[in-house]
Amino acid sequence: MKAKETLSTGREHRSSRELLVALARPLMLLVMCVIMTFLSPAFLTKGNLLNVLRQAAPVFVLGAGQTLVILSRGIDLSVDSVAALSGVITASMLDRNVAVPIAMLTGLAVGGLLGLLNGIIVTKVKLPPFVATFGTWLVFKGLTVLYIDGIVIWGFPEAFRFFGARRIGAVPVVIFVAITIFIIFHVVLRHTTFGRKLYATGANPKASLMSGIKVNRLLVTIYAISGLLSALGCQLYISRLNSAKCDIGEGFGMDAIAATLIGGTSFEGGVGTIGGTAIGALIIILLRNAMNLLGISPLWQGFATGLVMILAVLGDAFLRRVAER
Repeated sequence: MKAKETLSTGREHRSSRELLVALARPLMLLVMCVIMTFLSPAFLTKGNLLNVLRQAAPVFVLGAGQTLVILSRGIDLSVDSVAALSGVITASMLDRNVAVPIAMLTGLAVGGLLGLLNGIIVTKVKLPPFVATFGTWLVFKGLTVLYIDGIVIWGFPEAFRFFGARRIGAVPVVIFVAITIFIIFHVVLRHTTFGRKLYATGANPKASLMSGIKVNRLLVTIYAISGLLSALGCQLYISRLNSAKCDIGEGFGMDAIAATLIGGTSFEGGVGTIGGTAIGALIIILLRNAMNLLGISPLWQGFATGLVMILAVLGDAFLRRVAER
């Protein structure tokens, strides 16, 4: 009887701890919104809020792929260059009047293949994810520069611009794309065998391997998905800008990692949610939006994002200690 009571109490404490940590991000987002409502009358307007969501959507798409990788105890530093190379290939095909679906699918396939290469290097060559993806970041970046040769491609077909720059009613289409990605990966992580294997692998890779999980195959799949989502995020971005050049992906990787970490995904693996990453992306973009509305120099945006990321991770550790007590 006492054993059952102890087990029940342990579960209640664990649930309380998880609930406390899960609520921290939404509360942070809510506090930021309340503060900005008082500081700037332009913040709580329909146009500004939709603009925040529109800018956060590509960051979330990129962060969704990074979430899978970090859940597995890895990291993908090649997001910038994967996005750039797949983006300029998509743009160059559109510039040659290739059909929009074919150009987009080709770009997505390139992103997936580059991610697949990352996964193979990590699992077969046995390089640490940091080293492997940093190396491929340099390689893919060089290929992007060679491929586009300093040219700026602009003026995309209307069918392509629909995804990043157009609206359905009053809502930008890119928001619907982000919501679709959110639903897919929420279901995959929480309600499929793939998701359970991913969490188990991140929590304890050796035990997962011994239990029969094909860890290497799982990791290769995860990096391929990360590459594919990097390509999709870049396509959404260049669709809105209506142009592409060799440095189009700069900063994407750091934004994706920041959104993932601010959202509560742990570098120790096995802890994190796709919903947390969505909130992390909103916090990053909301912070930048607030600084623009308040007339603060963009030069401070990197500093502010880094500070928030550090505080979020420290806050996680503090809340877990408090909850465990």
